[in-house]
Amino acid sequence: MRKTGVQRLALISIILLIVLIFAGAIVRVTGSGLGCPDWPTCWGQLIPPMQVEQVDRDKLAADIPRFQKAAERFGRDPDLITVDSLLEEFDGRQTWIEFINRLLALPVLVANLLLMIVCIKTKTLKLQGIAAFSLVIISALTGIVVVASGLHAGVVTIHMALAFLQLFLLTYMFWAGGKKGGKRAHIPHCSRAQVMILLACVMIEWALGSQIREMTDRLQMERGVDSRATWIHEISASMVYVIHRSFSWSILIAALYLGHRVGWRGFVPRLVLTIVGALMIMGLILSTSGIHAVIQVLHVGLAGVLVSAVFYWWLAAEPAKKGGLSA
Repeated sequence: MRKTGVQRLALISIILLIVLIFAGAIVRVTGSGLGCPDWPTCWGQLIPPMQVEQVDRDKLAADIPRFQKAAERFGRDPDLITVDSLLEEFDGRQTWIEFINRLLALPVLVANLLLMIVCIKTKTLKLQGIAAFSLVIISALTGIVVVASGLHAGVVTIHMALAFLQLFLLTYMFWAGGKKGGKRAHIPHCSRAQVMILLACVMIEWALGSQIREMTDRLQMERGVDSRATWIHEISASMVYVIHRSFSWSILIAALYLGHRVGWRGFVPRLVLTIVGALMIMGLILSTSGIHAVIQVLHVGLAGVLVSAVFYWWLAAEPAKKGGLSA
């Protein structure tokens, strides 16, 4: 069935958002979150400098009071933020990684703006279209707070949670945005109740994984990026990690059960099973060979794809029958 404008724009928005999630993961593993100390400019410039000598010290000095005020709001010592301290932390590579991450947010904004316009114009999922664009704005504003807080762990997790909420909404719009009166995508042989078990397991695992990512962020800030090989020894001693590692098997079992139910047929079920298998292998590598940066990026990014795919499967699964849940 030919996709409508709403569905095409929703799919484009999903793809762009997943690309942005991958980019955000690269920012985290390279420690580039503070590569630009200001927003929306970067080191006071629309195009950031490559070398510290190119930074405008006068402009940076003018911004120091604002940086200090934001730092104090999040419990950081404002006196530690000076022109010299910021310039000492300048890293051209990290600056451009963070800058590119910000650039990748622009297509997401444009795609969601167009999606909202089409939804309003065609009177299709109008409220959802407005909500999707609003979430992009809220996420962008949260990004400002992330920088101002000095990468406060809780704020970073909220920023990521907003991206996953956006994935849920866009996935629903892709599924429900067809022509009025037309049939929506349907995946037989599994009930929504059955797929919900997998979806719940995935979200619980994501919540546990977020706490582990907060640990890696803390270790990175304390010891530097080059100390990655030693992190696993400290992280593996955490009860959260033990639960996270063990609970991943529930996702594999639930995915295999659903795969059996559908006879291993269909693009979405096969995609889910492939991603679950890949994430299990990556988790094994991370737990036995250290927190490798590339594997961590792929792990975070594929988690976003998995959430979207499983939620779509739930939407397209057999609805509950009257009087109870379908078997």
